[in-house]
Amino acid sequence: MAVDVASWHEDASVSADQLRLMKLAMDEAERARGSTGDNPWVGSVIADAEGRIVARGHTQGPGEDHAEIGALREAVAKGVVLSEATLYSTLEPCSFHGRTPACSRVIVDHRPKLVVVGMRDPHPRVDGEGIRIMRAAGVDVVEGILEAEIRMQLGRWVFEHHLHEPVRRAMALLDAHGPTSVVAEIAAIYAVGEEAAERAVREAESHRAARS
Repeated sequence: MAVDVASWHEDASVSADQLRLMKLAMDEAERARGSTGDNPWVGSVIADAEGRIVARGHTQGPGEDHAEIGALREAVAKGVVLSEATLYSTLEPCSFHGRTPACSRVIVDHRPKLVVVGMRDPHPRVDGEGIRIMRAAGVDVVEGILEAEIRMQLGRWVFEHHLHEPVRRAMALLDAHGPTSVVAEIAAIYAVGEEAAERAVREAESHRAARS
């Protein structure tokens, strides 16, 4: 997936380094596409105080390291001083112990100076909880960097495993737009085909009808 950060984000609070390094995390995520089972293909990089990448990681197979853990393993093996480093992850670090330990808690154990997150994990057991865990432990977190682009990168995974997110988004859009335009918007937001977007909009319409 080609990424050109020069045309994105006019928000002055987002630094050029944050965009550049999250773009590199997105590139790392592409190395995992198609090999992660039901896990999302996520990329992570760790940068030193000068913005130089000192470690990288991407999601492995089911039951193996998530992206952030792979990057932390490499950083520790290299003797990186994590208290002076920033960890970037395209998706919010997970918050519960499933097939692997909760990444957010492992990150807390390593105490990086800053964690930069692209998109919140739509999993109902995460969805902000990973960020809350890190902040509650005193780790600074910035979120939403290249979020729209990462949502497109992970669109197929979201539709396969967390359809509730595009359905929820479609429900909000239907309050202001007709179904045809909402289908086009959902397809663009998640970089999915029209058929998938139509399925999300039909389910959203069904939910709205049940509410009324």
